Amino acid sequence: MRIDDFYNEVDKSNFYLGLISAVFRENSYVQVENLSLLNHRQLRLEQLIPNTINYFVVIDSVRGLFIGEVYQTKVSSSDSIHESVHSGRKENVFPEIGIDVIGLLNDDKFKLAGFKSVGITDKVYIANKQLITKYIHSLEINEYKNPLRLKNLATIDEFQNKTLDLAPNTLFDRHLMAVGTTNSGKSTSALSILDNMIKSGKKILIIDPTGEYKRTFSNDEINKLTLGDDATLPVGQISLSQWERIFETNENTQGATLGRAIQSLRYQKKEGLTGVLNKNDEKVSTVDSKLASLDVINTSFEIKDLPKQIQAEAVQLNPRGDKYTTNSFNANTNNWLYEKVHYVLQKTKLVDFFDDSSSKNLLTKIDQFVSGDKGLYIDSSTIGTTDGIGSMIIDLISNHIINKKRDEVNPFVMYIDEVHRYTQDAANYTSGLISIAREGRKKGIFLFLTTQNPKDVPDILLGQIGTMIIHRLTHSEELKTIQNLVKQNTLSQIKKLNQGEAILTSINLLNDIHVHFKKSKRIHDNGTPLL
Repeated sequence: MRIDDFYNEVDKSNFYLGLISAVFRENSYVQVENLSLLNHRQLRLEQLIPNTINYFVVIDSVRGLFIGEVYQTKVSSSDSIHESVHSGRKENVFPEIGIDVIGLLNDDKFKLAGFKSVGITDKVYIANKQLITKYIHSLEINEYKNPLRLKNLATIDEFQNKTLDLAPNTLFDRHLMAVGTTNSGKSTSALSILDNMIKSGKKILIIDPTGEYKRTFSNDEINKLTLGDDATLPVGQISLSQWERIFETNENTQGATLGRAIQSLRYQKKEGLTGVLNKNDEKVSTVDSKLASLDVINTSFEIKDLPKQIQAEAVQLNPRGDKYTTNSFNANTNNWLYEKVHYVLQKTKLVDFFDDSSSKNLLTKIDQFVSGDKGLYIDSSTIGTTDGIGSMIIDLISNHIINKKRDEVNPFVMYIDEVHRYTQDAANYTSGLISIAREGRKKGIFLFLTTQNPKDVPDILLGQIGTMIIHRLTHSEELKTIQNLVKQNTLSQIKKLNQGEAILTSINLLNDIHVHFKKSKRIHDNGTPLL
């Protein structure tokens, strides 16, 4: 298509700015013919304000029509320039505009320009409404077979009355993360997307360690489970690494001590014995023989006895090496773990989560969700809101889901709020969340994560994110974490974003978009109390 096809109502000379004067790999520059061309003007329904930045231009090139975004406007500083401006001789002043070339018109749609670029002396015009509309319709790089779109997700700040409509895969293919400081609008954007997904009939798994979304969705829209009430789990289905998450063991000996205590209690359960396994003054061969009798079937134990068993593990070999004896140093060391485990069991309802009832088995209910059509909300706040418990629940569910075969999964989005709280050890390659981030897309499992602190999200997880909603960030280290995900001239604007404003950047979009999410009318129990 030719440029004249888009300027048939108002002559394109009214939109003219100047010629391309410099071309670089990362950007290009326009020599404006005179300062008067940057004056504000109204042309029918077109309002042009070219003396600023963040507006779009079209470049008429021998290779076709390129669209670009203005990121810099300047007038050289000199005595003659100041004198010309002061005396009103704008025709003697030649401003310079920096533009970022976004795409090339191809088959009625703007597409990534690739190795093609604009050329010296190509003419540059302010993009009119017709070209802007075509640009908005070209934002999505990929075309998906499913025509259903998420409508009115947000308003696009650069264009008045323009709303963002996207295919679900544009957002979630290669996973989605929303970042931003407290009260920046992160929760607003997340709930707006969740609301749109539910209304569109898309399947979502919401794991809520804090209970914020308990009243957000109705039972007709989504199935709801409350851990410890209508969803439980046999104690033996929790792995040792997950127990370590629950009790937040240190990197020294606490993990090993916890493992030995659990093994001892498993023997007690297997033999139908109550209380702890006493090792003091017992032969080493006898104790080893007892524990060796355990197999993969003997995984259950009495969790209420765990603190006392940790104390009972404070033993060492006697001088002859044939018996265990109490060791005061180990007792003092184990006391830290004892206090931690005792506190968690006393101050939470974690014990309520463990039940052998097959009708309430959480993993069975997860299986029904994975193969079904309706969304699922899991409230784990009732068994404790500690990061350790939340991390265990997320890892447990993630590991179970990722081991499903592809034909067993009806595609869905897995939503986790404030994910940095539950990924302390996600650098461990066995983490279920990491496995979903790396392999989930092949099975139709897509992540939707939010965080206040992107620098606290492990690099291995952050590297799998293809789409990001960036609200206001102020800390230099946080900005450094995401600097490779946005254009350099966009990074400086992140500190200035108002509440609700965000930059949407994605490998599935032609360009970064400045958006404003509207607050959903749904209930969300995350408000900050007033002093």
